[in-house]
Amino acid sequence: MEKSKTKLFSYVCPSCGGHLETDDNRKLMVCISCGNTYDYDYFCEENLLLAADKALANSDFSSAGDMYSFMLDKEPSNVKALTGLILSNNKVKKLYDITLKIKNGTFIPGTFNLKKYREKCDAEDLHFFEQTDKILSLYKEYNELKNAMKQLETEENSTEQKFDKGESESLFYYEGNDKLKKIVIAASVILLVLGITAVAFGTEYGTPPLLIAILVIAMIGAVITILVALWKMRDNKKEQKSPVLTKLDEIDAKMEDNKVEMHRVISEINAVFKEMNNSL
Repeated sequence: MEKSKTKLFSYVCPSCGGHLETDDNRKLMVCISCGNTYDYDYFCEENLLLAADKALANSDFSSAGDMYSFMLDKEPSNVKALTGLILSNNKVKKLYDITLKIKNGTFIPGTFNLKKYREKCDAEDLHFFEQTDKILSLYKEYNELKNAMKQLETEENSTEQKFDKGESESLFYYEGNDKLKKIVIAASVILLVLGITAVAFGTEYGTPPLLIAILVIAMIGAVITILVALWKMRDNKKEQKSPVLTKLDEIDAKMEDNKVEMHRVISEINAVFKEMNNSL
């Protein structure tokens, strides 16, 4: 009778790292590379986990994932196998490497989809899944912050273009009743001009000295009034940034706050991964 060989999935040969096939008739696993054979018992939970870990260490993520999945079909609450499956799905060897994927935008949330194993677990075995839920929640928050940062960068670039066009000049405003002061200054200037004119013509055409003296005193008073009004306005003069500079300051403040929040989220993600590592 011809022997039946059925390939369940790619086990890894402990000797050479080659793929193993099952020989159903002999109840053996046969390496298609080196020919070594192994009893099914060899691939009990402990040995299969070692083989899966070895495949993971050798970056054979496909084989490792198959073995972790095989173990989880029998024991869905096996934390080591669950962790290994997540690592295999993400094609990384350490949980902290997933943080890098989250930061550079290559993380795929579907790699944390362990629903079929979660549904088979008892309530007391759900802590691992609560941790993965926390990671996904933090990933969503980080992604929202990252998108908000991109919008702020776009807004900043647009505002800086206005800055380059010269819309960043500082503006000035005055506090107090400056309108009245301006009127006083204008009247004093007019009086001064008229006084100078009158003195010039009066001297030439014989205007009485008393009248000329009165005009001189009036001009001196006008000059003093102008100087005092200008001084008062100087005291009330306040500098105000242009709307462009004010907007840039607001954007910079928001970006700094956003960076702080992104750092916080990443720290929380690493804290969860640390807890998951400690439970292995």
